[in-house]
Amino acid sequence: MKITNRQLFWMIMMMEIGINLLISMTATILYAKQDAWISYILASTGGLTITFIAASLSSRHPRQTLIEFSVSILGKWAGKLIVIPFLLQWFWVMSLILRDEFLFIRLSVLYKTPSWVVIGTMIGVVFYTVYHGGIEAVGKVSELWGPILMLILALTFGLTFNNLSWQMLLPVYADTGPGPILEAALAPTSLLGEAVSLMMLFPFVEHPGKGTRKALLLGVAISSFLLLLGVVWVVMTFGPAVSGRLQFPFFEMVKLVYLMEFIQNMDIFVMAVWLVCIFVKLSIYMFITSYGVAQWIGKTGIWKQTLGYVAPLTFILTMVVIIMNPPAGLLLKGIWIRYVLPVNMVAIPLFLWMVSVVKGRRKKSRRA
Repeated sequence: MKITNRQLFWMIMMMEIGINLLISMTATILYAKQDAWISYILASTGGLTITFIAASLSSRHPRQTLIEFSVSILGKWAGKLIVIPFLLQWFWVMSLILRDEFLFIRLSVLYKTPSWVVIGTMIGVVFYTVYHGGIEAVGKVSELWGPILMLILALTFGLTFNNLSWQMLLPVYADTGPGPILEAALAPTSLLGEAVSLMMLFPFVEHPGKGTRKALLLGVAISSFLLLLGVVWVVMTFGPAVSGRLQFPFFEMVKLVYLMEFIQNMDIFVMAVWLVCIFVKLSIYMFITSYGVAQWIGKTGIWKQTLGYVAPLTFILTMVVIIMNPPAGLLLKGIWIRYVLPVNMVAIPLFLWMVSVVKGRRKKSRRA
């Protein structure tokens, strides 16, 4: 299984943009109001910093995944213990992605379809793809659909331009201040920081190196710019008060596309591309979880058999989340921002990078 740097770039784009355009805006606009664009600029800086640390760490161990180089850096037991939060995070993220997919589909088209049908169908498609094609198939799908996603977004921004009102962005800073703007930046930062999970994919890149780091950083940078553009468009279309109450404000904005009586119903295209983005993101997580668990127990060769356990467990966890129906704010702020962002995206990669650098310098000094 091999992927190119270009495929890695499109994987990042599909992973970062698709679901973030739908779920991160409401929480950000609720806190920062018309200054949400400032929060997104801060989030972009945070996301790029997190990605840079993760990419630098992987570049020091280009032929190893996170599971492998954590053992190389810290030793067998400490190395395996420190990656347990990542394994838990990946299972948890998959159930949340599927929960959001179910809510969106139920609200938009399939009003009475049972949740297990929607969830089971997506897991079945992802399982088939990952089992038979591995990460290589996911890379090819991303390379095919990524440009289509860009085209749909360009059309969406262009065709809704006439609905924009610059006055919706005023006054700048006066109504919010540094506290709400910083707090609002945490949600998009934590979602852009998901790029750290791609530390599992470095060994699968054909020629890992500077080009791989560039692909990762460029993917996050362009994703950040498009998300910034999206939140500006939404606020200038609906205003901060209405946008903060909509569950999927970007999707509602797309419904307003109406030009010359024949260009309309763009939401159908956005929904189709969005579902492909969900498929790509879920496939990446399904692969790295199965592969990571297999490596963690010391049997990399059985990752496909591990997939047979990961997929049903993901289905059960998703159904539990749907039945319990915890508030989205609790999941995002209470768990994701409070624990996953500081621990999995900042502390662990930074700690591993520092130890790796120190050990590398000691080796060089011994040789000298």
